Amino acid sequence: MQEFLTTLNQRLSPQGANLLLSALKNSQREEFFSFVLENLEHIIAWLNSSEFTQNYAHLAYPPLLNPNFVDTDSSRHCAQLAWDLNLPLPKHYKFIYISPHGSGAAAFLRFLNQCCGVFCAASWVLPFDSNERYIFHFMHLSAGGGGFKNLALNLSELNVKDFDKFLALLDQNANIIYALRDPISLLKHCVGRDWSKVARNFVPEFDLSFDFRAYLEFLRHKKPELHINFNELRNSSFLAHALLPHFNLAKIHFMDMSELDFDKAEETMKNLALKFDFAQPDESKRALFKMKEFKGYIRYLFPLKLFVNEKDIKQVFSLKKPNNTKNSTINKENSLVLLFSQLFDHQDMINIMNEFYEGELNKHMGIYTTQAEFEHLKASKELFKATKAYLGEFCKALQEVVDETEQNLLKEEELLDFLKHNESQRKEFKKLLDEDLKLIKKACPHILASWKYYASFEKLCKDLDS
Repeated sequence: MQEFLTTLNQRLSPQGANLLLSALKNSQREEFFSFVLENLEHIIAWLNSSEFTQNYAHLAYPPLLNPNFVDTDSSRHCAQLAWDLNLPLPKHYKFIYISPHGSGAAAFLRFLNQCCGVFCAASWVLPFDSNERYIFHFMHLSAGGGGFKNLALNLSELNVKDFDKFLALLDQNANIIYALRDPISLLKHCVGRDWSKVARNFVPEFDLSFDFRAYLEFLRHKKPELHINFNELRNSSFLAHALLPHFNLAKIHFMDMSELDFDKAEETMKNLALKFDFAQPDESKRALFKMKEFKGYIRYLFPLKLFVNEKDIKQVFSLKKPNNTKNSTINKENSLVLLFSQLFDHQDMINIMNEFYEGELNKHMGIYTTQAEFEHLKASKELFKATKAYLGEFCKALQEVVDETEQNLLKEEELLDFLKHNESQRKEFKKLLDEDLKLIKKACPHILASWKYYASFEKLCKDLDS
């Protein structure tokens, strides 16, 4: 070790030696230390080169080898080594999608992934560790996307371990799609919903004897006490102050959430496809543009699996006779399976929801099975009749509770009234917005001018503080 340190001191500047030693300390992986020893001559030559000095030395995480001449593959081993060497992520992505929590990311990612053939993994499903996120993206980018022609990256939160390094290893001149939403509507989404439902505390498998009211109670909205956690907002919903300075503002496309409304979404995706060079929306999937991603809480109810079995015909649950005999266990082996899900495209399954129920809910969910199983179900007339009665009641009740939830969710006017009567939280929110919208006001004032609830909030603050 002493010989190694002596070599660094003799052959590298203090800055170069500290850079290499910091990388080794941060990694603490024996494989990386072995790699450095085996390639020490190349590393020293690179860190002493004029190209490194001119183009990379000023960076927060400069690469330890010339990133233009490093041979890698899509293995996890190479991905981890690239992270340790501070190599930028391969620039094989069309754009970076920045989506503050509450700005329509779930819907937009659905449009990208299912309608336009763009693979863009939701950041919130990835580990909250930048090393692991880097490895995930590196492997996909190096492998060509696993069947997807076009790739994109998603950023949705700041409170990720080593996020400063992850951010530094992105292309600072990348194309950016930045999602915006009226701040009052965004705040309403963050504080007005019951986020405990994300835990999905229910059994997701059931049969025809099951009392489906348990699912209805899960869906029913319970108004949370209004409280604004500003640290959380700064890490997940108001990201501009932290992220925009890292990128070239001239390469940022600001997209207001209103552009994803039912009557605009398809046209919006067509325009973005032209601008960012990805596939036009598949016309066969137009139904997805009419789906509301946060319709009530049904996104947290799915997927459900219904096991349909002839043995249950005599004990089918109904709201008209709720005291039926219930199965203690579900007969899975000899049952047909129906999958409840938000709308999706699956070549091996068909959506048969219209066989049991027709209404607004059909735009937002489906009941899926294989063609063979559906033919089998229809062939058993008594079982099909029992299933139709059960699902007809269930879907009708689902529609009613979803409508009730939509009606009872926090409204922007209620939130404005809350802020009017809570001075400290109003002033803290005003401070947050002034900081976060500073660059956005200069870049796209026309979008801010369209936010009616934000205008009401600004007027409220002016009237109360004057």
